[in-house]
Amino acid sequence: MESKFKFLTKYSLNKKLKNKWFIIVNILLLIVIIGIANIDNIVKFFGGDFNKDTKIRIVDNSSYYDVIKNNIESSSKYIDSSKYIVTKKKDLEKEKKKIEGKDDIILVINNDEKNVFNVEFITDSYVDMVKYQVIVSSLNSAKQAIALSKSNIDKEELANIQKEVKIKRSFISEEKTKEEENSKNILSLLSVIIVFPCFMLIIFLVQMIGAEINEEKSSRCMEIIIGNVSVKTHFFAKVLASNIFVLLQGALLLVYGTLGLIIRKLVTPANSAYTSAMSEFDVQGYIDILLKSEVMDKLGYIIPLILILIILSFIAYSLVAGILASMTTNMENYQQLQTPIMIISVVGYYLIFLSAAFPGSVFIKVVSCIPFLSITVAPSLLISGEINVIIIIIAILLIGLTDYLLIKYGFRIYKEGILNYRETDLWKRMFKAIKQK
Repeated sequence: MESKFKFLTKYSLNKKLKNKWFIIVNILLLIVIIGIANIDNIVKFFGGDFNKDTKIRIVDNSSYYDVIKNNIESSSKYIDSSKYIVTKKKDLEKEKKKIEGKDDIILVINNDEKNVFNVEFITDSYVDMVKYQVIVSSLNSAKQAIALSKSNIDKEELANIQKEVKIKRSFISEEKTKEEENSKNILSLLSVIIVFPCFMLIIFLVQMIGAEINEEKSSRCMEIIIGNVSVKTHFFAKVLASNIFVLLQGALLLVYGTLGLIIRKLVTPANSAYTSAMSEFDVQGYIDILLKSEVMDKLGYIIPLILILIILSFIAYSLVAGILASMTTNMENYQQLQTPIMIISVVGYYLIFLSAAFPGSVFIKVVSCIPFLSITVAPSLLISGEINVIIIIIAILLIGLTDYLLIKYGFRIYKEGILNYRETDLWKRMFKAIKQK
């Protein structure tokens, strides 16, 4: 039995790995993932007017030119690699003639007693929404600064008003620190990103098992296979081969994503908007916070627990998929049966975002223990500190118990349906098979 099981597992796995579509799809995935990670560089590579400097001609009928110019130029550096060149002009009619057929912008600044100043925005062509909003936001910012400076406020006091608020973060417990809080928030965000591939792999796993079993049944190969190996061997070989394949595919996706980020770092110019934004967000600072935090010390047992939960959940999904596929005779029927599985997966994924909106929710904590939902909810809550190790262990035990029940009772359904080609009384046959020993 062991040799047959090993042979069938290896055969099923090789069938997937050596399939030309597996190679083609992974090449496409590699290209797509690297492309998504570098989409802005790819767009710029093919050329266009998006890198063209934006010329803004200001006809100043007030005395606020310098403030407005500084606000526009400082705001524009986060938008793209092009520059906003601001110049002061006097003759409006002359400037209107100069911008005909061009993308230049004229801003006419007029004094306004009630609103500090008003602006006329003049162009010869349409302006994209992002550029328009940047300029409007800069003008509003300039207006606020001017309004404060015109009030009877001492210059030193005005400078104090415009300074950012200084916040000292403190906790009642001396064991808690700001760095630890920041690290938990960062890891919670990362967990959502990490769980998304698991969500996609579950869908892929369920579809793959159903397609493979239905292919063997529809081509009548199943009678030959079952005639040479036991139903039990066939069942577990399918589950094991599918899970190994999915885990391998997950590892490949991780490699593709890493390559995409490495390529992005190599090809992105040092003076790009992306680089400026990253330096503004202090990515290296966040990495340092994570490395120095207490959460990193806990990763020694957090990561193994999450991996165990993911593997047991994959097994549970594959068992359910195999059981349901055995009772159907074509993919159309299987698609209908797998719909509830897909809905459960989607609900679990959306609960991650709800957990951020409702921190400390008892309902979400309970859901994190429920099999099939725990794979998406529990890792995020554990890393963010919403649940402790005991709850994740309970989730692991429950999904382990689910696997055991699926193996014990689900195998009876699989044994009943694998050589059955009837399309009627599906649920009746399933419940009847469960009662049999």
